[in-house]
Amino acid sequence: MGRSEDTPDHGGPRRVLILSADVGEGHAAAARALAQQIESGPEPAEVTVIDGLAAMGRVLRQVVQDGYRVQLRFLPWSYSLVYWMLEHVPPVRWLTRWQLRLFGARPLARRIAEYDPDVIVSTYPAVTVVLARLRRTGAVSCPTVATITDLTGLFFWAQPGIDMHLVMYGESMPSVERIAGQGSAQLVAPLISAEFLQPRCPLESRRALGLPEDGRMVVVSGGGWGVGDVEGAVRELCRVGEVSSIVCLAGRNEQLHKRLSSTFARESRVHVYGFTDAMPQLLAAADALVHSTGGVTCLEAKATGTPVVSYGLPVGHARLNTRAMADLELLRLANDTGELREHVQASFAESRSGAGETPAVTAASDPSVPAEELTLATSPSAEGSVPAASQHPHAVDVVMKTPRRVSPIPLWRLRLAALCAPLVAVLGVSMWTMSTDEVSALADAILHVHPLVHVSTSQPDVSVIVRTPSGEVTRVASELAAQGIHVSFADGGVHAPATIAGLRALGDELLPELPPGTSLLRWMHTRGTLHAQAHALGLHHHFYFLQPAGGLTVGQLLLSRITGARPVKGTRRLSATRPLPQRRAHPGDVLVVSANGSSASVQGIERLVSRLGSEGLSAESLAALTGSR
Repeated sequence: MGRSEDTPDHGGPRRVLILSADVGEGHAAAARALAQQIESGPEPAEVTVIDGLAAMGRVLRQVVQDGYRVQLRFLPWSYSLVYWMLEHVPPVRWLTRWQLRLFGARPLARRIAEYDPDVIVSTYPAVTVVLARLRRTGAVSCPTVATITDLTGLFFWAQPGIDMHLVMYGESMPSVERIAGQGSAQLVAPLISAEFLQPRCPLESRRALGLPEDGRMVVVSGGGWGVGDVEGAVRELCRVGEVSSIVCLAGRNEQLHKRLSSTFARESRVHVYGFTDAMPQLLAAADALVHSTGGVTCLEAKATGTPVVSYGLPVGHARLNTRAMADLELLRLANDTGELREHVQASFAESRSGAGETPAVTAASDPSVPAEELTLATSPSAEGSVPAASQHPHAVDVVMKTPRRVSPIPLWRLRLAALCAPLVAVLGVSMWTMSTDEVSALADAILHVHPLVHVSTSQPDVSVIVRTPSGEVTRVASELAAQGIHVSFADGGVHAPATIAGLRALGDELLPELPPGTSLLRWMHTRGTLHAQAHALGLHHHFYFLQPAGGLTVGQLLLSRITGARPVKGTRRLSATRPLPQRRAHPGDVLVVSANGSSASVQGIERLVSRLGSEGLSAESLAALTGSR
């Protein structure tokens, strides 16, 4: 699929397919800017822009696009949680990639085949993930390109299957090449519309927009979807006397547009816009931009020399991106309305516009300077910041000459992976099943393993099993025996023959126990642990053991069943250092008591036995109770 030669063999202009997504305006803006560059470039080309997310299928589009919109508008904290997991939990990141490829690869491949492109460009990370997979598997043979307009959090932006990544920030280069390989990234001039680079007079822009020429003007934007605390930002700026006009952009959020129009209907300084194509004029006229999401809009603002203050949506990638940009002094980050006011007023001092002021963009005030030679205002010349348009190649130059860096995965490896995938899945499910207690009830029924909870007996006896540290067993048993109390002890250890003999001489018994654990594969040690304890105690094929308080995993149930051991759950679990429960015990109950070996815990056991005596019950070892059935 796709052409592999620099000169297409179909005899016509090169075909460029751009895959964008309607997930925020930044991705679509980058796609439009690139298409504009290619169409106006020196090399003939046919450019097609499609919604790559829609091409991946309706299910993925609804889950990603609608889910993202709902999270940002109503549950921003949930987006932060999901983003944190994607960044810091590799299995979650791997599973998300796998799901995107599973559901989106075939539909996207079919849609790409309809255009037979010579080069493919993705401007949205989720589409980039799937496109990279198609390139590595050979389903796409033409060069692939991905744009990266963010500064950090590039785990989906950069992919090993992409031939070239167009990077807007020098700081992103090491991260991209670490993920996708050496030579996989090219620093390019910011991918923004040429309209933002055209010379514009701030005062003439205000006149054209019908805005006051005197005083300060601030643009407050919630991005294409109108998210974040836009209303709170406008309220705070209304308290700044030197601000003569506030242009509030609600994007495509009609509910926000109506609410803002109603709320600020009597405030003559506030002008509410919906989605608008007048951003170049608005930014040229503004003294500051207050933005909730950042991204491409910040690049556009820098191109016009407008100071940027980030406020209103400190979640997910927006949080990381704006903090990184603030560290580079590319914008000011406001955490609350107080900081917002301070940062906006500080921005006025560096603004290149205002009442009667001369614009500070040197080339912008000179109509003789070609637009393509304009440099980004306030952009340092160092590679580690936003690149100026004259310092680095334009995106179109890289796209039209993208080399084939990616080598498709050999067919034998793909077939081996296809063969192994079901086996790995089965192994994974099996390991999860053996390591979890979520389905242990079902396993109990299948394996006919029923943990001992209560013993049917005609005697007024109750079994007491004391869990105490290994080094304290002998001392605790001696103190209890001095009071005529005989119980079962469990500590999960393997004792020396002398210790076992000493306890039996006191009239007590030791009970094997599976100690609690958090390891995923702890069930694999079940048989060895029980066998070692049973061998030391002289127990044979059928014996009882105390299960962990949290229950047994399926693997532990299975291996204990093979060993011939029956788990003891107990009727209740108590602590010797806490007050006794009000609930009465009944004949045949099995009480598991945790004691830390201290004098207080020994006294707690004595109080429990005394309480049982007052109820007409006798404390016995488990062996004595099961032997009285």
